[in-house]
Amino acid sequence: MAAASSNHFLLSFPLFLSFLFTSTLARLSPQTTTTTLDVSSSLSQAQHILSFDPQSLKAFAQTQTQPLFFNSSTSAAVFSVPLHSRGSVHKTHHTDYKALVLSRLDRDSARVDSLSTKLLLALNGVKKSQLRPLPTQIQAEALSTPIISGTSQGSGEYFSRVGVGKPAKQFYMVLDTGSDINWIQCEPCNECYQQSDPIFNPSGSSTYSPVTCESKQCSSLEVSACRSGKCLYQVSYGDGSYTVGDFVTETVSFGNSGNMNGVALGCGHDNEGLFVGAAGLLGLGGGPLSLTSQIKATSFSYCLVDRDSTG
Repeated sequence: MAAASSNHFLLSFPLFLSFLFTSTLARLSPQTTTTTLDVSSSLSQAQHILSFDPQSLKAFAQTQTQPLFFNSSTSAAVFSVPLHSRGSVHKTHHTDYKALVLSRLDRDSARVDSLSTKLLLALNGVKKSQLRPLPTQIQAEALSTPIISGTSQGSGEYFSRVGVGKPAKQFYMVLDTGSDINWIQCEPCNECYQQSDPIFNPSGSSTYSPVTCESKQCSSLEVSACRSGKCLYQVSYGDGSYTVGDFVTETVSFGNSGNMNGVALGCGHDNEGLFVGAAGLLGLGGGPLSLTSQIKATSFSYCLVDRDSTG
């Protein structure tokens, strides 16, 4: 009898352990769910999207007042909106397609330069907080130079004494508020009128630089041409005067007040007109190539002395 009880206990104990093990596994096993993928519906929706024909549908504003979305529970819906060119909203100042393309190329070039600068700073470990603006040596508003009557030179114009080139050579230049192009008579001179100062020789200046045909300065000229990749200019005036030559950039100095580098001006080799005594002309108009525009002056003023004054 004792033996039978012992056997019954041994049989019950494995069953009890089996029950505990099964219960533990049931608690540890994650609950899983099953979802059926509707392949047919997905393919049908994809085919509907790929076969979209905008010509056969009405505008969204004419058919719906609430936005529509693609999902698996509703039929696919499409809306359309009108598109407008930027030119119809923002009136451009460009007169033709060439000017527009050149303007966009200049914009893209500036963007590339900006990205290249940022990349260079990053490669050299320079942080934005470390950048400091360079001290400006001279403000455009501080530039000044004397104005004299041209009577003593046999001219009815008013002259200004400015330096051209580096080292600077001083020249008498006509002041003209009615035009934009700055120019000076240059060697070699094919046909030049008589002037008081020696004719400007580009080979004596270290900052003389021809303007390329693709440059913004060249495209801003009303009349221009190209020769060996260099920009040529031509300016005619109402009295029949004219100047023709190379379009270049040079350093222009204003007395002892300072100088400006990279000023675009004409280096005239063929000049004719009523410019007696003067070496060239300073264009003080409002165009992009005028002297006042190039030095980015925010204000400009001049005082004309008495015609018979030597001061």
